[in-house]
Amino acid sequence: MKLLIHKDINFFQSDLLRENNFIHAFFTKISNNYEPKELQSKLNLHSNIHYTKQVHSDKVIQVNNTLALKPKIADSLITKEKCQSLWLYTADCIPILIADIKTRNIAACHSGLKGIKKQIISKTLKRLEGIGSKKNNLIIAMGPTIKGDKFQVEKKNVEDLIMQLTGKKITEKSLSIKGIEEEGMIPLFKKDSSPNKIFIDLQVAAILQLFKEGIKRNQINLNRVCTYSNPTLFYSYRRDKTKLRQWSCIYS
Repeated sequence: MKLLIHKDINFFQSDLLRENNFIHAFFTKISNNYEPKELQSKLNLHSNIHYTKQVHSDKVIQVNNTLALKPKIADSLITKEKCQSLWLYTADCIPILIADIKTRNIAACHSGLKGIKKQIISKTLKRLEGIGSKKNNLIIAMGPTIKGDKFQVEKKNVEDLIMQLTGKKITEKSLSIKGIEEEGMIPLFKKDSSPNKIFIDLQVAAILQLFKEGIKRNQINLNRVCTYSNPTLFYSYRRDKTKLRQWSCIYS
């Protein structure tokens, strides 16, 4: 993914989404002074703006061609209508933008560890299928999130998830996936010096969930820039205990 600078805002764009003519952005903290309406205006775009009050749920909402006056309580939005934009507000969690290259349906999904456990990604794909999408026509971009070597969790909180994704126990060797594009092998989890803790990579967990849904490697585009390790670019709750976040968006 490429970092672009436009006026006084900075944002990353996915090669995969851009090549298929989907307008989108993963904004940095430099753009945090602006709300979606202002960011849209700065990019000279026009749409009905939709965003959520994210609660780490498995709730997916389909939006229509009406102006959204207040945020929807959910963690994923989908639409089949034209001239809509879907917005997420994330820091260490994964902002996931999904597009259908045939129908032009789109989705924006917020997923942290709780969301992955609740199958928010799989449920978003199912809802897209419900409005006419086929999985083999989807392209998926994951924006900046905390990397696995910075995301320490309690072992007991991920044992079932790791077994579900890999068929392995934490006591066994971690499954590594071949990185998307130029990235090397990425482990799902690493042991910590504390016997009760473990490091887990959210993007790898999300990718393994996508693989289980039949999504292929060439349908996925990753941004592996770590929100925790780049304080000049991103806010991070794990690093600073801040409630400030970055916006991400996709346009139909």
